Amino acid sequence: MIGITAAADVLRNIKVGEMRGRLLEFAAGFAVINDSYNSNPVALAAMIGLLSHTGTYRRRILAAGEMLELGPDSANLHREAGRSAAAQGLDCIVAVQGHAAEMVNGAIGAGMPASRALFFGDSSAAAEFLVDFVRPGDLLLVKGSRGVKMERIVEALRAKYPLAEETTPARSTN
Repeated sequence: MIGITAAADVLRNIKVGEMRGRLLEFAAGFAVINDSYNSNPVALAAMIGLLSHTGTYRRRILAAGEMLELGPDSANLHREAGRSAAAQGLDCIVAVQGHAAEMVNGAIGAGMPASRALFFGDSSAAAEFLVDFVRPGDLLLVKGSRGVKMERIVEALRAKYPLAEETTPARSTN
């Protein structure tokens, strides 16, 4: 059995995979949770819950790609994700590709203004929008199935904005 102190040390040193819940802090003052490796209704609901409980950010933005291979309930599952995001008080939803359009419908149906629930046909179009939309104080969650290529959003943000760690001067070891 491992003690609580040892467990805390292990957790503190875990390295998160490149597209699996990694927090990126940008020098421009916003942050991105890059969880673009995969998505399913349970994982998306958990990440929406996480995003909704991060009160230190000015705006909490969800960029969610279509969850692929859900079968005949796909539209309903996407619509429910949108309803949940709106009900949990997210500030904006950017839905990408296919049945993700139902996230927008669900969010609007749950009371989110249409101006804050947006649909894009592909991740490149969403990335083009988001690079000019994010502001200091924002937290953006990027989530989606691999086939939707949501990592393009993160790549576009990194191409325009340096990460905070990239602008921090190196410390002297003397």
